[in-house]
Amino acid sequence: MLLSIAGAIPIGMFGLGILLLARAATGSLAEAGRILGVFSLANAFGSVAQGRLMDRLGQGLVLRAVAACHLPALVVLVLAAHEHAAGWLLAVIAVFGGATLPQLPAPMRSLWSMLAESDEQRETAYAMVAIAFEISVVTAPAIVALIVALASPTAAVVIAATLGASAAFAFSLTPASRRWRGTRHEAGWLGPLAAPGMRTVCGVLLMFGIAFGVVQVAVPAFTLERGSASAGGVLLACLSLGSLIGGVVYGSRNWPGALPPRLAGVMLGLGTGYALLALPSDYLPLAVLLVLAGTPLAPASVICSTLLDDVAPSGTVTEAYAVMVTGIVAGIAAGQALGGSIVASASYDTAVLVAGGIAACGAIVVGVRRRTLRATTATAAATAQRS
Repeated sequence: MLLSIAGAIPIGMFGLGILLLARAATGSLAEAGRILGVFSLANAFGSVAQGRLMDRLGQGLVLRAVAACHLPALVVLVLAAHEHAAGWLLAVIAVFGGATLPQLPAPMRSLWSMLAESDEQRETAYAMVAIAFEISVVTAPAIVALIVALASPTAAVVIAATLGASAAFAFSLTPASRRWRGTRHEAGWLGPLAAPGMRTVCGVLLMFGIAFGVVQVAVPAFTLERGSASAGGVLLACLSLGSLIGGVVYGSRNWPGALPPRLAGVMLGLGTGYALLALPSDYLPLAVLLVLAGTPLAPASVICSTLLDDVAPSGTVTEAYAVMVTGIVAGIAAGQALGGSIVASASYDTAVLVAGGIAACGAIVVGVRRRTLRATTATAAATAQRS
C-alpha cells in the first residue's frame, strides 16, 4: 500500500508542476493548460494500455518497461522547456511522458480483489485504495508548492518522475505483484467498455474529471492574479484534504440505499460545491470552501470502483479499473484545456461556475442510464463464485 501511495503522489504533483513549468516556458497560462491537458490525456490512454497488458502479461514486466521510459521522457520535457521550445514541441514530448506514467492504483486494486476473502472486505479494501490515493493527492500539491518555493517547477517535475519510476520498479518486485495473474476474457477489443454499465460509469467519471480539471487550472489562476504561484498548490491541497475527509467518512460505515442514486446525489453535491467557489475573493474563505467542495470526490470514486464488480465483464479486473481512471484523467485533460481557455477569455468565477454545471451533468447521466448499472450475468456469477 505504501508503494501504491508513493506511485500515486506524482499524479498529483504533475498537475501543478507541469502547469507552472509550461507557463514559464511559453508565457501563457492557456498554452500551459493545453500542454498539461495532452500530458493527462496521454496518461489516460496509457493507463488503459498498461491495464490490458497487465491482465495478459502480468504486472512486473509492464511496470518495469514503462518506468524505464517515463523518467527520460520527463527529463527531455524539462530540457525543452528550459530552451523555451515551441508549445507544440512541448506538447509532443508531454504525450510520451504521460503515456509512460506508471499506473500503480490499478494493479493495487487487482491485488486486493485477489487478497480479500469476502465482499465486505473487498469493498473496504477499495475504499482504502481510494483513501490512499487521496492521501497522495493531498500531499502532492503542497509538496510541489514547497519545492517551487525552495527551488523551481523544474525540480518538482524531475522529483515527481523519479518517484513514480522508482515506486513502480519496487512495486513490481513485491511477492504479491509477482504472484498475481490475470484471467482470460472474451470482451473483445473494447475490453470492459463492451458492457453498457461500464460506459455509464465512464460517462459519469468523464463529467467528474472535466469539472475537476477546470477547477485545477482555475484555482492557480486565482492565486496568480494576486501575485502568488505557490499559493495555488496550498489551495489545491485544501480541495484534496476535503476529498480525504469525505473518503474516510464514507469508508467508515455502511450506507443505506442502492449505489446509483447514491452516486447521483454525490455528483449533485460536487456540482454545488464547485459553483460556491465563485463566492470568495480572498484566500482563507476560498480554502474553507475548497475543503467542503472536495468532500464528495473520494466517495464518488469509491462508489464507481464498487460498481465495477457489477458492471465490468469477468476477467477484466485491472483493465476495468484502468478504464475507470482513464475516464477521470481524460476528463481532467479536457477540463484543464477548457479551464485555461475560460480563465484567459473570461474569468475565474466563470470557470468554477462552468465546473459546477458539468459535475451536475454527471447526476443526469446516472439518472438517464440507471438501468445499465445492474449486475450482469457474468459478474453476478463471478461474485457468487468468490463468495
